[in-house]
Amino acid sequence: MDESAEKQQNHSAPSPAKSAHDATGLSAPRPLHPPPPTFWPFVTAVGLAACFWGAVLNLFVVYVGIGVFVVGMAGLVGDWVVEQRNEQT
Repeated sequence: MDESAEKQQNHSAPSPAKSAHDATGLSAPRPLHPPPPTFWPFVTAVGLAACFWGAVLNLFVVYVGIGVFVVGMAGLVGDWVVEQRNEQT
């Protein structure tokens, strides 16, 4: 086996013990860990569904759906703000 074929084989195999930067200078994608599970997307979806059902059923259901949707969005934004603050510190 000549030297050029041996060099190609060595460069193509990834090393399992790499640092945060690989040989090309690229870093690992962010975030390194997924965000914690939360129920706010479900609350937001229920509020949006109630808005659509209220358009068929009753105006009161629309108002309840809007309220639930706003509370769900506030919870989502609140979680995102807390997560951003934790990443900056």
